Amino acid sequence: MDKVLFGERLRHAREASGMSQKLMASRIGVANATIDKWESGKQDPRANRLQMLASLLNVPLLWLLAGSQKVPETADDLSIVQLLQQKLVEVNSRMEELKNSIDDLGLMLQNED
Repeated sequence: MDKVLFGERLRHAREASGMSQKLMASRIGVANATIDKWESGKQDPRANRLQMLASLLNVPLLWLLAGSQKVPETADDLSIVQLLQQKLVEVNSRMEELKNSIDDLGLMLQNED
């Protein structure tokens, strides 16, 4: 993967979606610094994060990886279906976070007994 070009595409897609690095990091479960490393080409995301990024940013995975296929220029270019898909990814991410928190609380309660 061409690190510089990948990072530029990632930053472009994030900015086009109107999302900050902090918000994107929160939604996919990584540190803010990780997003900065990906965008600057200092580090590549793991394979399991690539599809999450593409879905969250509503861009084709092949575009994110190799620059093929077209990506929307701004959030205004997104169709209602694409916006709903993006929101669904966000909701699923939040649900996973809540599930993990509930599991953690359950473990804490078990340790109290």
